[in-house]
Amino acid sequence: MRTRLKNLSRATRSLSARIAVLMTVAMLPVGLIAVYQTQAVIDSARQQSRTSLMSQIRSEAAAERELIENAVATSNGLAVLIAKLGEGNCDDILRGFVEGNENYIFAGFIRSSGWLACSSTGDTMDLSGRDTVRRALERGGSSVQLVQEGAITGRSIVIVTQPVRNDDEIIGFVSLSIPHATVLRKLEDPDSESGLRIAAIDIEGDLIAASLGMEAAENFLPRDIALSDLVQSRNTTFRGPSGTGEDRYFAVTPMIEGKVMLVGSWPLSSVPGTDTQLQTWIAIALPVLMWIAGVGVALFGIQQLVIRHVAKLRSAMRRFALGERAETSLDLKDPPAELEEAQRAFNRMALLITDGELRREQDLKDKEVLLREVHHRVKNNLQLIASIMNMQARELETDEAKHVVAELQRRVRGMAVLHRTLYNTPTSTTVDAAALVRAVVRDVQDLVGVRLAPQIDTDLKEIALYPDQAIPLSLFVAETLYNTITQACSDIPCDRIGVELSIGSNDDVCLNIDSPPVDDEQSMPDECLDGMGRKMITAFLLQLGGAMETSTEGGRYITSVRFPRATYGA
Repeated sequence: MRTRLKNLSRATRSLSARIAVLMTVAMLPVGLIAVYQTQAVIDSARQQSRTSLMSQIRSEAAAERELIENAVATSNGLAVLIAKLGEGNCDDILRGFVEGNENYIFAGFIRSSGWLACSSTGDTMDLSGRDTVRRALERGGSSVQLVQEGAITGRSIVIVTQPVRNDDEIIGFVSLSIPHATVLRKLEDPDSESGLRIAAIDIEGDLIAASLGMEAAENFLPRDIALSDLVQSRNTTFRGPSGTGEDRYFAVTPMIEGKVMLVGSWPLSSVPGTDTQLQTWIAIALPVLMWIAGVGVALFGIQQLVIRHVAKLRSAMRRFALGERAETSLDLKDPPAELEEAQRAFNRMALLITDGELRREQDLKDKEVLLREVHHRVKNNLQLIASIMNMQARELETDEAKHVVAELQRRVRGMAVLHRTLYNTPTSTTVDAAALVRAVVRDVQDLVGVRLAPQIDTDLKEIALYPDQAIPLSLFVAETLYNTITQACSDIPCDRIGVELSIGSNDDVCLNIDSPPVDDEQSMPDECLDGMGRKMITAFLLQLGGAMETSTEGGRYITSVRFPRATYGA
């Protein structure tokens, strides 16, 4: 999980991610403007489409609208005439009107009490119990209603009513009856190519007329919206299922304001741009596509102009840092001027560093060869001195003189062994102290011979010391071991001797030599040293900058030396 978060963090901080963010911020105002303008164009197209559809409805229903508008205007004129002339000549006026106009089959004046006072047929009767009369009185103005069976005519009619006023008081209303068949005939042949179907409803949501007949109206009118609710949705368009379950496009517009509404119904294939959701997605998709194209071009440009060159530069720098010098020259293909300058700078830097490393490596080799040669010559000279001393010892007569020369020869041989080890050391800077001590132990064992040589157990940690400390440490071990062996094992083989080398606290070097007692008087090992040995031990400790302690533990003697390890030189 942590690795994934780390990779995600690196991805978000990459140049590509930052360029994408900057491009997004830069293109956001343009995108918002594009969304706004696209939506405005879509809204304008919708408004134009809505206006066009409503105009088409009104155009297709023009004949019916003219018929009903004439009826409303005529009823208004008759209402004024009856209000002025009274009921005396009412029958004759209404009869003459109906006989002179074939669109009407009945005309009458109904008092506010519901009594038919006069009519084109001369009939009078009480109509107060009929719903048509009740609704006309409740509306208080002109209205258009469908009546399945007229009280006088007994036919299906469309009634147009107009109130009759006397000094702003409604004293009744004029009622004109139009055969329903005449109204339907006006809507029989809408635009068949577009699949348009039209229905006319009154202000209460009752159906007055419909294309292809009243029975077919249910098939193309909205299924989930009541006609009474459509009256409130004037000048609107919407999409929804029809009575047959087919998705259709609907428009509602007034045919006669406040009296009759028209409902148009089209199949979706006949109305372009009805998929509002698709249009919304298009309005959003265009800016998104612009953003994708812009970011894509920017990222492609960054990849081609910057990232691929930086990746090659990074790879070359990594190989150079890891020490690969076989092919250090960087060759970028068609880089920008800035990166071309970086390429030249890298190649110059790599060339200078490589040349410097070669010169330094050659200098180190020369110095190493010289130093190894110095150790080799010193070793040879010391061995030569030991040989001369050996030749001189043969001519000596006294044992004391021979002992002195032998001691000097032993110490010279020990120093030759150290220089031989230094000569074979792979590095010329530091020396493994453990390797030097092992060489000293072997040399001491060889020197004292098989008869006196005890078992020497070593526990030596690899410690890198500079020669200025490694040589005194080795000489100290040689001097101490030799004197301990010659004193403790002079007559009979003695118990084992332990040599331990380790790192203590504060990076100090610790040397412990564990040896058996020397004699019955339990003398300490350092007490058995001769004068020269004591001086040399003191000189070695001084060179190491350390301190020596001796103690007894379990009948054995412990010689401990502790000194700080030099960090550079001694």
